[in-house]
Amino acid sequence: MGLAGRDGRRRGRGARRARTRGASFAAMCAAVVLSACAAQRGVAAAPPPTPPVPDDRAPLEWARDEDMFIVVNRTCRTLSVYHHGDWLRTYGHVSFGRESGPKLYEGDRRTPSGLYRIVGRRQHPRWSRFLLLDYPNLKDKVVHREAYVAGAAPPSAGGQVGIHGTDQPRFNELGVDWTFGCVSLMNRDVNELYDLVPDGTLVLIED
Repeated sequence: MGLAGRDGRRRGRGARRARTRGASFAAMCAAVVLSACAAQRGVAAAPPPTPPVPDDRAPLEWARDEDMFIVVNRTCRTLSVYHHGDWLRTYGHVSFGRESGPKLYEGDRRTPSGLYRIVGRRQHPRWSRFLLLDYPNLKDKVVHREAYVAGAAPPSAGGQVGIHGTDQPRFNELGVDWTFGCVSLMNRDVNELYDLVPDGTLVLIED
């Protein structure tokens, strides 16, 4: 083969390599441009992963001195029982007061949040069992007094808030809040809880 033929083939291969490199560069540029356009259009990035729900079976180190301790979690709709800080069991299908927001006064149909104590109990013809809490506590009285002075609450902060069963089990199962401010469990659960924890047990109701 002559020199001219070999030179022609080399020039052809070089041209093809140049075209390939050019096409790759163009593709990269197009990707960058499309990415920039997407950012300018406000395309949302992938949402961050949802943080895991805290494990209610983890021990409560700060409750080691308590024989029994109850944590009511409104977000998870659960009531968990601990013995000297170690988890015993968790009940689901918990319902609360039909109105949202912090409890201010008697009849506002809201469930209080804070630390309370079981101060009494009785069987109940409508709700199977009733565990009375010491609402209003000192914090509740201060909040109510301020609301009353401001004209936002009636004279009484209320009382008779507790943990009881249900005559609306389907509402509990569906996550419907229906009470006048109490914490409602399924009847089989409140019956067990009634026999499990004594008077004097601390109850933390948290959002």
